[in-house]
Amino acid sequence: MALLKRFLAFLRPYRWLLAQVFGLVFIVNFLSLWRPAIMAYILDDGVGLSNLTHPAPEMHLIWRGVLLLLFNTCLMTVISYIRAWQISYVAQRVIFDIRRHLHRHLQKLSMAYYESHQSGRIMARVLYDVDAIGGLAGDTLVQLLTDTVQIIFIVALMFWLSWPLALIAVVSLPCYLINFLLLRNKIRRAARRVREKFSVISGDLQEKLSAAKVVKSFARERSESRRFIHHLRENMHLTLESRRLAIWLGTSAMMLTQLGTAAFYLLGAWLVLHHVHGLKVGMVFIQFKSYLDMLYAPAQRLVDSNDLITRALVAVERIFEVLDTRPEVEDAPHPIIPEHIDGRVEFRNVSFGYDPHELVLQNISFEVEPGQMCAFVGPSGSGKTTLANLITRFYDPTSGAIYLDGQDLRDLKLNHLRSQIGIVLQETHLFTGTIRTNLRYGNRNAGNDAVVRAAMAANAHDFIMELPDDYDTEIGERGIKLSGGQRQRLAIARAILRDPRLLVLDEATSALDSTSEALIQAALDTLMVGRTSFVIAHRLSTIMRADKIVVLEQGIIVDVGTHEELLERGGLYAKLYNMQFRKQETEAEEDEEEALNPVGGVHPGLGRLARGGH
Repeated sequence: MALLKRFLAFLRPYRWLLAQVFGLVFIVNFLSLWRPAIMAYILDDGVGLSNLTHPAPEMHLIWRGVLLLLFNTCLMTVISYIRAWQISYVAQRVIFDIRRHLHRHLQKLSMAYYESHQSGRIMARVLYDVDAIGGLAGDTLVQLLTDTVQIIFIVALMFWLSWPLALIAVVSLPCYLINFLLLRNKIRRAARRVREKFSVISGDLQEKLSAAKVVKSFARERSESRRFIHHLRENMHLTLESRRLAIWLGTSAMMLTQLGTAAFYLLGAWLVLHHVHGLKVGMVFIQFKSYLDMLYAPAQRLVDSNDLITRALVAVERIFEVLDTRPEVEDAPHPIIPEHIDGRVEFRNVSFGYDPHELVLQNISFEVEPGQMCAFVGPSGSGKTTLANLITRFYDPTSGAIYLDGQDLRDLKLNHLRSQIGIVLQETHLFTGTIRTNLRYGNRNAGNDAVVRAAMAANAHDFIMELPDDYDTEIGERGIKLSGGQRQRLAIARAILRDPRLLVLDEATSALDSTSEALIQAALDTLMVGRTSFVIAHRLSTIMRADKIVVLEQGIIVDVGTHEELLERGGLYAKLYNMQFRKQETEAEEDEEEALNPVGGVHPGLGRLARGGH
């Protein structure tokens, strides 16, 4: 009941329109109540069946009754059309509002939510579950209320006409309710299992389709097909079980209807034949039987409506599970929007864990001045990317604080903070659309000239101009029509076009060849002038230029300094340098030497590979 009340809150903006709908429905029902009386009038008074022994038909009475019936039909048709249109409008508006509200809330949720929920399952709730409650917002809810009122009016009318017949008619009504109450919980559990299974299918399908290249590279097509068919088979069985309950509910209600009708015919015939209460043929077998149909039809619909409502409430429950999820990262009650950002960043005793009981960063403290470049170095899993995620406030520290120009990040307006940060992630994500649209994603007001300058700075302009429609070329989902290096350069151009005060580069040049990397690095060097930059990289050329290098091991800072200072101390950084960076430096020197002195036309770098180099 509480869930239904929360759902009805979505209908509050349409209360006046719904009131009009209810009014129209009552008018239609009122008009329909007159039809049996008109037909009884035609038979008893017009045809003369009120006297079975000597019927005396009167055509003018028949014509009068037929014209009244036609007028009633025309009026009901017009009003029914208006009512149906308004119900459809309300239903679609409610679906629109719920989807809009749900999508806005999803945009506010923190990264932790998306990392713990498959995107396909989230999509199932936004699309499939919201669609499921469309009927609840329209026909089902309106029909439920109007049928309830109609049953009350018809029962009162039937008792007014003949209490014995009315008593026979209504004796089966409690059986409808008892039958539904016995099956309600089973129907609800079955509906939940069907929706959960559909979410699993949606999530798994979306995940595998987005990783089609991985599936094919491991020759797992047949295995994935079997897995999908297995899910479909389970969903089919769950759906059939759910339908079995619904069918039994409907057929049992139909059986009760037929039993009630049979009892009515027996009693009605006896009352007419024995002239009890002055009942006539038309009144009993036309008027009263029509009222009986008008009683049982809404009773049957009430059973069906309650079944639909029970199923729809499962969808409502799943939607409110999302809406009730609070974002772990959100604005303070009165967030600050600084007029200017210099870019001074300070970590003060910051600890963090994706699970608060298992810290991945412990007591992190360091400071970066405006315009400086800070590199994070350490073995895999040491917490480098987590540090970058804290700077962008994808997560908040478990303890301690991060300050920007002396202000705690948690006190700043979140959108404003992120608008001042340019990010190039290790996993480049481009959207379906044109190259121009993707480059302008972080700066919608950028003109075409600015887009071209950013692409040139990122060494992307030349390959863009070679494409069929240059900057208006469609690049497909996730930029699938481009190479990894091209996608990375577009991501860098997108960050350049944003013109941020802070930069976060997570392996920004990892997908580039040595030639492109040199050009990109030059562009990044220009971009980083006057901006505070945080870089995660394994390449020596990037690390050596850093003003400050933060060395991490198992979530703890083990050293901080410049390249030369850290080498002199001979700690973890020196060890990493000797293991990885020194090898890169040697390979670069070998490539340069072979480029200057090629032997026998050997391409630079092939000689090193022939000697077993990487």
